[in-house]
Amino acid sequence: MFWFQRGNALRHAILGAGGVGLALGASLAKSGLPVVLVMTESSYSRYPGRITVHSKLRESYSVPVRAVERLTEPIDVLWVATKAPALDSALERIHLAGEAPSIVPLLNGIGHLGPLRARFGPSLLPGSIRIEAMRTAPGEVTWNSLFASVDLASEDVTNASRLRSLRAELEQAGFGCQFGDSAEAVLWHKLIFLLPLALATTAAKGPVGVVRRNPELLALMRDVCRELCAVAASQGIAVDAAASQRLLDSFPGRTDSSMHRDAAEGRPTELDALTEPVLRLGAAGGIPTPSIRELAQYARDAGS
Repeated sequence: MFWFQRGNALRHAILGAGGVGLALGASLAKSGLPVVLVMTESSYSRYPGRITVHSKLRESYSVPVRAVERLTEPIDVLWVATKAPALDSALERIHLAGEAPSIVPLLNGIGHLGPLRARFGPSLLPGSIRIEAMRTAPGEVTWNSLFASVDLASEDVTNASRLRSLRAELEQAGFGCQFGDSAEAVLWHKLIFLLPLALATTAAKGPVGVVRRNPELLALMRDVCRELCAVAASQGIAVDAAASQRLLDSFPGRTDSSMHRDAAEGRPTELDALTEPVLRLGAAGGIPTPSIRELAQYARDAGS
């Protein structure tokens, strides 16, 4: 099968070739958009020159996508799809040329926002992604969810045109795209269900179904969601705590987290990167967070 490239398309670069980066890159390339992956040396040396998507829930396919170890060419959009522990080293491979592109970080948590704002200024378009995808080999990804959507912060009116173009291209690639009022709101609304899920599945050493068979972990997971909503509210983020709890309770039993998978494989996890900023904000605002601390410790012990 051959995919045609559209004229006047945005030029996309994706920093990070894990599950998220590969799934996004494959979708954009399949829809005809110019895409380049920025990979580590070890991944680049084994990359076959194409991304293969495996899925039991959606189409499986393979599509050619260029890759480089260092980005030096002009681009319009840089998607940052690394994990938080790898962010600093990954950014060393970026040497932007030409007009400043839009920088769209898709990292989990809230701790990366300040440093990236300081580095990229108005070029930053913070976002979050909702997808369940796992890299199984360089250039290969298993996509385990029907859903795939990106939320983008729409607070900067100077980027309104680029936001509209991004949404149009994401939708053509099969992704939903919504705009949030602020970067903080976009990131908090994902973290409120992601962190309880990540900590609980890591502590349980299994997916949500395993968590639900452990009354203590299940209660802690729900309490972590409640505490996160309280901390978010203290930061001026409007959240519906009851709706957040219902969403968490609605996840299928097979739902897992990348934190659990990383811990199981002995890779560095995002545990501290996700929890520490929340704990600091809770302490500063006088918001008790005992369940976050307890479940984080359980997850840390399980991964050691």
